[in-house]
Amino acid sequence: MKHTAITLLAGLALATAAQAGSDYSAKSIPVAPAPSCLWTWFAGGSYGQIDGDDWDEDIYTLHVGIERTCAGNPCGSHAFFLEVGYTENETTQLVAGPNGPTALAPHDISAEIIPITLNYKFECALTGNLNWYVGAGAGIALAEIDVDGPFVNDSDDDTAFYAHVFAGLVYNVSEAFEVYGGARYIYMDDVFSVDSPLDDEVHYELGARFNF
Repeated sequence: MKHTAITLLAGLALATAAQAGSDYSAKSIPVAPAPSCLWTWFAGGSYGQIDGDDWDEDIYTLHVGIERTCAGNPCGSHAFFLEVGYTENETTQLVAGPNGPTALAPHDISAEIIPITLNYKFECALTGNLNWYVGAGAGIALAEIDVDGPFVNDSDDDTAFYAHVFAGLVYNVSEAFEVYGGARYIYMDDVFSVDSPLDDEVHYELGARFNF
């Protein structure tokens, strides 16, 4: 009788252990949640210098856009933004009068160019708070020229295709504020039936951006 009781208790213990093992093995392995992605607005601006043979002037830009970032993915920021720039050039040139090239007089010539572009930017973490970025944009450039002198007093405006590619570094001062520096390569169609002064030029810049 005692032997039978011990046998029954041992069988019950083995069955319980088997059942417990079965229940444990049936549990699914927890799966990490997918990264949470957010769209956030940003706005900023930059000061730069166009380094070219035909146009060696300051340029200012303002932009506003939206950026998509995913938590846990340090290399996957996608931003789309609208940007407006402004640059101008003032020179004095000798202009021939109605009697031909023998009569020359100095004329003040001022030109303004306003690029308006839609842009895409890809950003990726480099180290710590420092990121790198690349991007491209395209749109139009509004150009205006004014000539003021004794022989010619006139103004004209024109519109041309404008595009650029850019790259640089971003330093995240905080979650809401960042500073950046980089360079752009500019392509611009001809204006006023002459070669564009900004075509095939390089634009260096420093800027800041607020994230909302």
